[in-house]
Amino acid sequence: MNGVYHMVIVKRVPDNRGLKRGLAVALAFAAVVGGLNVQAASGAAGAQENASKGSFTDPLDAPALMRKSPGSRPLMAVVGAGRRLIAAGMRGLIIVSDDGGKTWTQASVPVQSDLLALSFPTASEGWAVGHDGVVLHSTDGGKTWRRQLDGRIAAHSLAAIYQRAIAGGDVSVRPYLDQLQLNYKAGSTLPFLSVLFENTSKGFVVGSFGMVAATTDGGKTWQPLLDRIDDPQFLHLNSIQDIGGNLYIAAEKGTIFRFDRQSGRFVPTATGYAGSFFGIVGNAKVLLAFGLRGTVYRSSDAGVTWAPVTTPVHAAITAAAYLEQRHAFVLVTSAGEIAVADDMGGSFRSLEVGKPTVFTAVHALGDSEAVLSGLDGARVVTLR
Repeated sequence: MNGVYHMVIVKRVPDNRGLKRGLAVALAFAAVVGGLNVQAASGAAGAQENASKGSFTDPLDAPALMRKSPGSRPLMAVVGAGRRLIAAGMRGLIIVSDDGGKTWTQASVPVQSDLLALSFPTASEGWAVGHDGVVLHSTDGGKTWRRQLDGRIAAHSLAAIYQRAIAGGDVSVRPYLDQLQLNYKAGSTLPFLSVLFENTSKGFVVGSFGMVAATTDGGKTWQPLLDRIDDPQFLHLNSIQDIGGNLYIAAEKGTIFRFDRQSGRFVPTATGYAGSFFGIVGNAKVLLAFGLRGTVYRSSDAGVTWAPVTTPVHAAITAAAYLEQRHAFVLVTSAGEIAVADDMGGSFRSLEVGKPTVFTAVHALGDSEAVLSGLDGARVVTLR
C-alpha cells in the first residue's frame, strides 16, 4: 500500500499529530513513491541539525538556513513573477531565477516551515503558504519575505471572528467555530495547501479539514470562510485557482467548488469521481481536474458537468499548466511522467523524461519549454 492510501486512512482525524512535518495532505501523492519517503527527503537534514544541538526548535521560530546548490533541493511549487521564476519547498526554502531557470539564488525567509504553494499577482508582490499555517509576503519579487500569518496566530484570530458573531446572536456559525477549534486543538501545524491572490489586495488560502480564509487588505487581516463554502464534511481543499476570472477549488471526494460571486459562496459540483482532486487547470474552453492514478476529468461548461478523459500516465497527477502560446496543456506526475494535450484537453501524449523524479509543479516558459519542480529541485524541459 502506497503513501496515498495511508493518508486516506488517517486524514479524517483532525489531530495535527497525524499530519507530521513532511507529510502534508496535499503531498499524499508523494508520501512513498518508488521507495522515496517525503518526510526523509525534506526533514532529515533538519533533524540531524536539531539533534546535534540537543533541542528542538519550532520551525516558526527560526529563519531558513542558507543552502548550497539551492536549486537542487526538494521543491514543491514554482511560478513566474514577470520574467523572474520563483520556487518554494522544504524547510522554508524559496529560490529565484532571473535567467530562465539556469541558475537559482536563495531568498531570505523568516521560517523553516515546509512551503507548498505560491501566488504572484504582480511581478513584485507575492505570497507563499505551507505547514504551520504559514502565510508569507514579498514585495520585492521574492527576494525577501516576512510573515503575515501562522497557525499560532490563526488559532486565535480566526476563531475570535466566529466567537464575536455568536456573542452577537448569530449561532449559525457555531459548527464552523467548532471545526476551527478542532483543527487547531493539537497545535499550529495544520498546513495551508494553496494560495491565490486575484490582485495585491484580495486573496484566499485553503487547506486541510475545510480550512479556507480570505483577505481584502493584502494579508494584513484574514477572515475565515468556513461558513461561505458548502462543505459540511470539511473536506481537504487541495488547490484554489483563477481560471478565466472564475475561482475553483479542487478537493476530496471528486469535488470541485466554484465561487459564486453573486452570493459570495463556494458551491460544489459533482464530477462522478470518488477520489481526491489535487488540482485544476483550464483555458477559455475547458477545465481539467486531475488526481490519482492518471485521473483527469474534463468540463466544457465552466464546471457544470464533467466526464473522464483517458491519459497515458499512471501515477498521481501532481500539477498541470496551460501553455497559452502553444495552445496546449502539460501535466506531470509523482512518478516523473510528463504528458501534453491539445487546447481542448481531449487527446494526450507522453513525453520522454531524462531523469524521472517526483514532480510537484510545472510552469510554462514560452511555447516550447516549462520549468518543473520536484524532489530533486528545479529543471527546465523542452516540450516537443
